[in-house]
Amino acid sequence: MQIDDLWKALEADAATGKTGGSGWLLRLAQPAAGCPLYVGLELASRRRAMLLRLPSASVPTRRHWPRCKGLEPLAVTVGGSAHFGVALKEARFADVFTALAEDLVRRVAEAADSAAQSRAFLGQLARWQKFLSSSFDGLSEESQRGLWGELHFLREHLIPKIGASAVHGWKGSERAHQDFQFEGSAVEVKTTLAKQPQVVRITSERQLDASAWAALFLNVVALDVRDGGGETLPDMVASVRSKLAADAAALEQFEDELLTIGYHDAHAARYAERGYTVRAVGFFKVGPKFPSLVEADMPAGVGDANYALSVAACEPYRVTPANVESALAASPQPNFKRKNNA
Repeated sequence: MQIDDLWKALEADAATGKTGGSGWLLRLAQPAAGCPLYVGLELASRRRAMLLRLPSASVPTRRHWPRCKGLEPLAVTVGGSAHFGVALKEARFADVFTALAEDLVRRVAEAADSAAQSRAFLGQLARWQKFLSSSFDGLSEESQRGLWGELHFLREHLIPKIGASAVHGWKGSERAHQDFQFEGSAVEVKTTLAKQPQVVRITSERQLDASAWAALFLNVVALDVRDGGGETLPDMVASVRSKLAADAAALEQFEDELLTIGYHDAHAARYAERGYTVRAVGFFKVGPKFPSLVEADMPAGVGDANYALSVAACEPYRVTPANVESALAASPQPNFKRKNNA
């Protein structure tokens, strides 16, 4: 049964009145896994919850509990055993809570012992805390378009050339100065809806600073919006997932990055009406004479640069996609490892 079906079954049991008026109803979230993670329903309040049975010594102390908008971490005793979990506090978060529950089932079931299960549970709550605090209402149109452009570069250029480990270089969720960073090379992706003259917004004096890189590139993706047509953001996400499907570790990291950025399938319907088509793609190699403001050129006391860059002014520095792909493939590639849930 799906997680939501388990909750509905518990609610049906509670509605009969034969279960008493207090305490908890529990069902194993994934019986075949042998993991003591339960779908729970508090009888008095009818709150849905996810509860992990733990030895008392493994229950996280309250100071380590993340504060999650619309959700409530809790420690309770059920059937004489200690449980740590999270309950739904606001009904408007129900769809997101179901998605969180499914995520918890997957991550906690992979943990080897109770201490690892506790760390996995807390780790996922912390990731969802960021999502719930900033992205409950979904991504703005500008953020949707920016994410679409980054995933377009990942799908069309990085994965075919480097493979699944390319996900390791995606830094979109880390507020890094460039969207993709490898040991020797980096790429900043910008999308624009402008026709002519095309401009892109540069948001930092470090964004186009090539001094730290053997090779730094700017990828400009000119898009047209197609309401009811084109490739939507959920389409793009599904496409990249399919490219990573054979590598569980890469797919897991991809999902973590999406969540941290603020994208989740719970919002997919909000993004499904707007699609994009690519009008033009340009790659430019950033160097000493590239038209940009960099930290070394800024007067003392001046920083946090934000300026419009004319794409036409970048034409002398245009390179081919193959140039970019080769430079990135030549960068030392780190060993790809699954993220630790701690």
